[in-house]
Amino acid sequence: MLIRLLLIVTPFLLASCAAPAPLAVAGAGAYEVAKYEENIRLRAAAALKEEPDLLTFSIQAIARGQTEKAVDTYMMGYNNPEYSDNMKSLALYQIGLMYMNSFNDQRDDAKAREFFTKHRQEFPSSRISSRIQSHLAQLNKRAENPVFVPAKELLNNLNREELLARPNIPYDDELNPMSERAITENRIDEAVTVYTIVYENEASGKEIRAKALYQMGLIYMSPYNSQSSRLKALEYFRVITDEFPDVSIRPNVDLRITELLNAQ
Repeated sequence: MLIRLLLIVTPFLLASCAAPAPLAVAGAGAYEVAKYEENIRLRAAAALKEEPDLLTFSIQAIARGQTEKAVDTYMMGYNNPEYSDNMKSLALYQIGLMYMNSFNDQRDDAKAREFFTKHRQEFPSSRISSRIQSHLAQLNKRAENPVFVPAKELLNNLNREELLARPNIPYDDELNPMSERAITENRIDEAVTVYTIVYENEASGKEIRAKALYQMGLIYMSPYNSQSSRLKALEYFRVITDEFPDVSIRPNVDLRITELLNAQ
């Protein structure tokens, strides 16, 4: 189901990235395996630097050559009548972003245009409609000067050390990678938009909706967030206690509320 994979995307519910491809590992020594994984991380970092709106699931699909699989997954959610328009909108957007990314070996600008156009036609009032327009304009500009550089060549010209470096910030252990990235890159509004879409999608189930709220609370609770707000964090945590009193993370939520109240 799309929502479960969106939460692999974020990821804050299920297991994270896929294991190394068996053919890449078979018969390879530790160095080869490490290099293989580093190349995947490099491609992922490059894809994300070019397009910060990519979700983790989309990034990993690009990095591991699994774009078509990811598209199938997103389309399962898009075709699910129980999912909200915002969830379906997000699915189409991610597909377009994957297809147009320069570091994707399966890059296909025509397909990217197809999905962005579909989004514009079906969800003209979407909260990301302005981004859709911007990406369509970028595709039009590419079409005017159709110079295609293979992803492998682009990767060979990158500064590996710079892209693979991680910020040395002691984040809260319960923040997932998407939330950490939102804080590091000051993209709080974008992360909150995604989590809000998940929360508002009633078909997601109470556990997943509660965990979306929990991440928003943690983001606003973080001292490394330039938009840190104790009141906003408390608001998100209290929605969990009011609407989802029996979810598995309830004990963690109660501890966070106590921590915030004692910090007054």
